[in-house]
Amino acid sequence: MIRPFIFCIVAYGLTVFSVEADHRASIDYVDALIGTEGDGTQYGGMMPYVGVPFGSFHLVPMTRLNGVGRLSYNKSDDNLIGFNLTRQPAIWMGDWGAVRIPLTPRKIESLEPTPYLGKVSVAGAAYEYTATAHAAWLRGDFSGVWLPSGYDANRDDAGLGYPLPNFKGWRYVVQHPDERELKIGVSLISLEQAKANLEREIGAKTFEEVVSDVRRQWERYFSRIEIDAAEDVKRIFYTGVFHTLLYPRQIGEYGRYYSAFDDKIHYGDMYTCFSLWDTYRAEHPWLTLIAPERVDSMMQSLLEMYKEGGWLPKWPNPSYTGIMIGAPAEIVLAEACAKGFSGFDTGLAYEAVRKNAMQPQENDAAFVWEDRGMFGRTPETRGGLGSYIHRGYVACDETAESVSRTQDFCFDDRAAAVLAEASGRLDEAEMFRRRSCNYTNLWDLAASSFRPRRADGRFDSPLAEIKGSHGWGHGAYCEQTEKTAVWGVPFDTDGLARLLGGKDEAVRRLDVFFDGEFWKAERGNRSMHGNEPSHHCAYLYNRFGAPEKTQLRVRQILERCYSSDGKGFDGNEDCGQMSAWYILSALGLYPLDPTTGEYEIGSPLVRSATLRFEAPYPKATLKIAVKNYSSARWRVKRVSLNGLELREWRVRHADLVRGGELVFEMSD
Repeated sequence: MIRPFIFCIVAYGLTVFSVEADHRASIDYVDALIGTEGDGTQYGGMMPYVGVPFGSFHLVPMTRLNGVGRLSYNKSDDNLIGFNLTRQPAIWMGDWGAVRIPLTPRKIESLEPTPYLGKVSVAGAAYEYTATAHAAWLRGDFSGVWLPSGYDANRDDAGLGYPLPNFKGWRYVVQHPDERELKIGVSLISLEQAKANLEREIGAKTFEEVVSDVRRQWERYFSRIEIDAAEDVKRIFYTGVFHTLLYPRQIGEYGRYYSAFDDKIHYGDMYTCFSLWDTYRAEHPWLTLIAPERVDSMMQSLLEMYKEGGWLPKWPNPSYTGIMIGAPAEIVLAEACAKGFSGFDTGLAYEAVRKNAMQPQENDAAFVWEDRGMFGRTPETRGGLGSYIHRGYVACDETAESVSRTQDFCFDDRAAAVLAEASGRLDEAEMFRRRSCNYTNLWDLAASSFRPRRADGRFDSPLAEIKGSHGWGHGAYCEQTEKTAVWGVPFDTDGLARLLGGKDEAVRRLDVFFDGEFWKAERGNRSMHGNEPSHHCAYLYNRFGAPEKTQLRVRQILERCYSSDGKGFDGNEDCGQMSAWYILSALGLYPLDPTTGEYEIGSPLVRSATLRFEAPYPKATLKIAVKNYSSARWRVKRVSLNGLELREWRVRHADLVRGGELVFEMSD
């Protein structure tokens, strides 16, 4: 029997509450309206979420009905139409297990959102609300609100926007004896568990006590990072920290969790809503610094999905979705291993990664594997792998987005090599390292770029729509262009430099890319930074012997692609990736290849910073000092860690988390 989303509601009386801080703490710089205003999907794609870090859901004011490509709240809307307990993790992804509380539409007069408490005033009424991991509390005028008691929403689509395997709906019961208050307990396990969650997380507490508890959960993480910077930088930075702590969602319920992969209840913990193709680049590296105690459980969650569904996921929400390309879970697992995390089953991790890398999907050759085309039908783990293994590249007349897939598979192979070596499989590690160089098979010397290649070996036009034997494939690239794809191998910069004709020529080509392409408006954004395949490009200069150009380009992106307005930043947040890029880059660091456990040195935007590390690391503090600071100075003369100069313009994760002082010396 399916036991989907369940919640219960109880009502109480209304009192007035406000939070006053003795001083402006880091969390008080969060502006939850950054990234909430724009047309279509080409803006930050955020909402003013209220809840706990990594919450199983978040509570938001509703100004429109949400769906794929449409969120519950947009700052440009005038009217409040209700509240939504939402699990929608990204603007272009579907919601699941949502609970809508409808109200008569009324004009919004003011909105004061914080991560732990929201307040909204409308014509004739005022509301305040908060949420814990599995419960919500709303106070205000709910007269006339009707939520059916005992409703069983057991439908195939369940209002998700996409049909998901196994997860088919939810049930809820409602108690609403008072018109001034709602308490909601939620569960994916059972009605009894929903009631237990409500009692455990709210119970006899006052509203003020619940808000204070939720704020403390946020402060636990905000206390680990402090910066001294311009006021606007602080707003963007700390709001970014807030964004990065929203995902992935923790859906375990005190020792048990519901799995949409096999429609069963399991013992243990579980995270979902991993936008892995985006977040392996900076979000997960940032979480190894700011929330290291959660990393092992996140990695084990990916492995539980493998056991329950048969394959590592690519974009679980809450089951397989078939969205995006490559096998980014392999990179995230390899990074955790490279950084010394050992609280997950590393043997099982290599088993899962090896299967991903060596076993094509059933009917792999029968599908073009166009992005989103396989939603709900298959895990789409390394779609096109059979072509890649047979030819050393993904053939463009057989599989969509073939160039990007080939490059991603090569990066995935490099990650597989890391896990194979950690498992003592040295021969297999060497095999995967050799295979990670397959990207060279798509280098068109005449065009000096990576181009699509047919099964018969002929190169084809990057703009061609390929008619394969089993359908249409649209284009050879995924969220990039032929010019961006030149830089799509951050895991082998020496090999890339050889293809380009040497490091000097690589620098010249990067200059042409940034000066002629990067800053062209794209999809309504101010630059190419809105798409993740460009995120590492500025840091490539370091590997080509021109670190001052990394520093210049990084500073330009920090200052031009991010803002504290409603749009927020180029592109969608993508579950923390855009913000994680800003945070790490503002600190002067970025993981070009996360599987190495190293960070490139950039150009810090902060005057100074303090990072505090806790378990599983030995307790330590890292001070970041910026000498000769000026907002106009972007050039780094030298950088040192605990007195040792970093001449290669990179630093190891293991050295950072030991603490000490990282010193940047700036110059004109």
